Amino acid sequence: MVSSQYLNIYSFLYNQYTIAGSLVPDDVMIKMVMSDAVEAIKNGQSLLLDGFPRTMEQAVALDKNLDVDLVINLCVPNETIIERISDRWIHPASGRVYSYSYHPPKVKGLDDETGEELVQRDDDKPESVLNRLNKYDNVTKPLVKYYEEKGVIQTFRGTESDVIYPEVQKWLGHQLAEAEMDRLQFEHGQ
Repeated sequence: MVSSQYLNIYSFLYNQYTIAGSLVPDDVMIKMVMSDAVEAIKNGQSLLLDGFPRTMEQAVALDKNLDVDLVINLCVPNETIIERISDRWIHPASGRVYSYSYHPPKVKGLDDETGEELVQRDDDKPESVLNRLNKYDNVTKPLVKYYEEKGVIQTFRGTESDVIYPEVQKWLGHQLAEAEMDRLQFEHGQ
């Protein structure tokens, strides 16, 4: 297990990369995630990892320590992601977040509580989002193929959470029920 002192350093590095709009390097992500993941598995817990692994190096590190049973791949068109993220504006002092499409401020460009100006973070601007998505697509394509070859991935496509989520929930519920039946049969020697 990685000590909390090192986790604080990795958390700091993680924040620096994300603020700059860059992808977090593999070694930082691996150390952050694996320290908690391995400990949880040792304690008999199951894990749901959101956004990890994102690269082959991360997947290999994960496979060295854990068995990956299921992978959910959400495939949302880049145009939809750019539209959603570039629609986000913040009030820097409080961290309040607004979206003009689903949670707009009462007065355009102004924070609801203070009346101060809202700003768009540099990494939320369309060109920055597109740059990150292009990098993301390049590193995740081999990862999707890797999990397809292992037979553990299910891809869901769409543009709306309200449509995709019920599909994911239904599939995941079915997978978990099957796993529980397998476990019970194993325990009872059937």
